[in-house]
Amino acid sequence: MSEKKRIPVVPSRLKLLNEEGTEGVLLGVRCRRCGEHFFGSVVFCQNCTSGDLGPVELSNHGTLYSYTIVRRPPDGWRGNVPYILGQVELPEGPHVLSEVVDCPLEGLKVGMALELALLVGGEDAEGNEIVVYKWRQAKP
Repeated sequence: MSEKKRIPVVPSRLKLLNEEGTEGVLLGVRCRRCGEHFFGSVVFCQNCTSGDLGPVELSNHGTLYSYTIVRRPPDGWRGNVPYILGQVELPEGPHVLSEVVDCPLEGLKVGMALELALLVGGEDAEGNEIVVYKWRQAKP
């Protein structure tokens, strides 16, 4: 039997920096022609259409750009309801959509500082723990 480990939910969007899966970085690409950044992988620059792109590690903090409170989750949702789905703007420019955790609904405010939160979201077929990226209010 192989040893179980923690793995990122989408390796092209999240890189774990330690075996415990408690530290990680979001991944993206940067256009070498115009400097635009994108979260995840893209085939060409959505700003200037160049195909000259290079991989980058993105910030692990950002600003709450927009949010919604989900009261009727999609089929298969195993988390708490209601939950906050936040659109977070990174300093490099891209927006990342993910759940905001550990923040009371009445504490939400557009423009608030958030930081990346890595949590175990389930297991794969081999029993490895799948680490997902979420956001939480940044510590002062």
